[in-house]
Amino acid sequence: MNIFTRQRCVSWLRLILAGGLASALVTAQAAPRFAGSAACSTCHAAQSSAQSSSGHAHALARASGHRLRSVFPLAASEARRAPKFRFRFDGLTVRIDDGTEVLAIPMEWAFGSGHQAVTFVSRGNERLYIEHYLTYYPLLGKFGPTPGQGNIDPQNLAEAAGLLYPASDPQTGIAGCFECHSTGGLQALEPAENGVRCEACHGPGAAHAVSGGKAAIVNPKRFTAVDLNRFCGRCHRPPASDPAKVDWSFAWNVRHQPVYLSQSACFVKSQGKLSCLTCHSPHEPLETRAESYDARCKACHDRSQRTSSCAQRDCAGCHMPRVSPEPPLRFTNHWIGVYPAVGSKLKPERR
Repeated sequence: MNIFTRQRCVSWLRLILAGGLASALVTAQAAPRFAGSAACSTCHAAQSSAQSSSGHAHALARASGHRLRSVFPLAASEARRAPKFRFRFDGLTVRIDDGTEVLAIPMEWAFGSGHQAVTFVSRGNERLYIEHYLTYYPLLGKFGPTPGQGNIDPQNLAEAAGLLYPASDPQTGIAGCFECHSTGGLQALEPAENGVRCEACHGPGAAHAVSGGKAAIVNPKRFTAVDLNRFCGRCHRPPASDPAKVDWSFAWNVRHQPVYLSQSACFVKSQGKLSCLTCHSPHEPLETRAESYDARCKACHDRSQRTSSCAQRDCAGCHMPRVSPEPPLRFTNHWIGVYPAVGSKLKPERR
């Protein structure tokens, strides 16, 4: 079914065809045997309970069920674009008009836990999905352009609504977004479980659950630091095979933590002692207290290695600076190093 409603004889299909946009069919995959996080909680109640409140667990939700749904200022919001196009909200439906015609699109999927942003995606048909132009930014308490769309000059209602993506394509398919934001495999882009839950990292667990824990299951804690970095990089971007090909001056690349961590002297010289799990508990919400990260740093760096200024500031604040490729978004630079007091925070002057 086509979700895009018609008003004043506006045909969504006509708009798509007029734009000459290519599409790709969804290829159904045989579903592996996943148990679901509820089954995991039977034996691992503490881990499951903590993980259920993490950002990972809320990486994907139906827009109507997102945990920030009650604070989306949909009813009172209005925005303009380019400046011909006006956006108005009716519940979870966005209406875009150009003064003559109106296009109404339900906001179906919500990507992002809401720590930084919530971007909306809707299905047009079995071949095409739309990434909405408007993203909700909790730090601003309002909607703004979705990253990457702010500089696009739309020529019609279809383009003003957002960017179209084929459902399944090796390079640009929206299926890749669903795969990293959900758990348990996709059937026609319907996730088995929304959000990044237990089996996203531990693999299909039905046999493990049925056997009472006797059947083998993936345990990332047993990985080497290098393998774990690659493992997390499946979704957070794996380390580059050739670092010379990475554009270290492009601020958006900072959000790819494994890429940057792999360049850190702390990572390379620690002989496996420093890994993603050194600082981040896989079953807990993201730690935000500076002193927690300081404790990890001080476990390896004694007082003789720290300058007098270190006593005044947190370790990560200096050696893992926050980078804002586009306000209000901010990402921690995982290339641990010595950065200039004033100047770029993209690449350290010393490792």
